[in-house]
Amino acid sequence: MCSLEFFAKFLLMKVNEEYILMDHLQALIDPSKQFAKDSIRLVKRCTKPDRKEYQKIAVATAVGFAIMGFIGFFVKLIHIPINNIIVGG
Repeated sequence: MCSLEFFAKFLLMKVNEEYILMDHLQALIDPSKQFAKDSIRLVKRCTKPDRKEYQKIAVATAVGFAIMGFIGFFVKLIHIPINNIIVGG
């Protein structure tokens, strides 16, 4: 209850006939507006990749998947006999 009373007093305090709450809200709203403006500017500057760039990205992704797959396969291949020795299966 103490925090509720503090919040009520905080809302009713006035500084130069303006509520303190408005300053805090403005402090939250201004960065949000700036973020929205920056985001819109970024989206307008971005371009779609051309065919060559898209193929490079696709090949790099496929190579990454293949490497991770081989690593997982070899880790599993090594751990199967170790697990059988430990468990005694």
